[in-house]
Amino acid sequence: MKTILFDLDGTLHDSEKWYIQACSNCIEAIRNRQLTDEEKDYLIGKPITRIIKEWFAGQEREVLHSFFTYYEKIQTQIKEYNGIFDVLTELKARGITMGIVSSKYNRYILTELQHTRLYPFFDVVIGLDDCNDPKPNPEPLLKAIKELRIEFENCIYVGDQPTDIQAAHAAGIRSYGALWGEGKKEKLLNESPTGLLLKPDDLLAIHSSDPIHIN
Repeated sequence: MKTILFDLDGTLHDSEKWYIQACSNCIEAIRNRQLTDEEKDYLIGKPITRIIKEWFAGQEREVLHSFFTYYEKIQTQIKEYNGIFDVLTELKARGITMGIVSSKYNRYILTELQHTRLYPFFDVVIGLDDCNDPKPNPEPLLKAIKELRIEFENCIYVGDQPTDIQAAHAAGIRSYGALWGEGKKEKLLNESPTGLLLKPDDLLAIHSSDPIHIN
């Protein structure tokens, strides 16, 4: 394994709660009511454009502007998960090529990577506005693989949501579910990933030995 592609929110950055907060704030203002817990759960792991298309057809510009306005106020509070910086430092030292494939807009990815010190680790960054179809469509992963000019068998994808595993399957690469952030074991296992990772350090074990499987 020579290349690791990562999801961002809920995998490298503890940002999902801020995303949900921004979504809830703008949606509740427009609907003039609070979101239910079920509605908030539905937001997790889904790009804002999908939510707007499903819930606010015809109001896309208004809702997106409201979301961006709020999200930009809280974006600097996002931090990387404990241990991520050290693990990426070690992977880089071992010669592993790394990239980001996210359903977040590219400008926000870059701002957050720079704010959390992670930007120098990545050789490619693919965001929501770089593709026609976001995950679980394989297009974002295939674009990253093409830009890096790597072989499919030498690449894995690490993410915290079922859509990450689905996208990796569709792209024809191995997948690992991250459980140290927003990832839920049962939901990820339902998608049959190559393995699950309990903590960031497990990424080093993948590179050093056989794939990790958690039943």
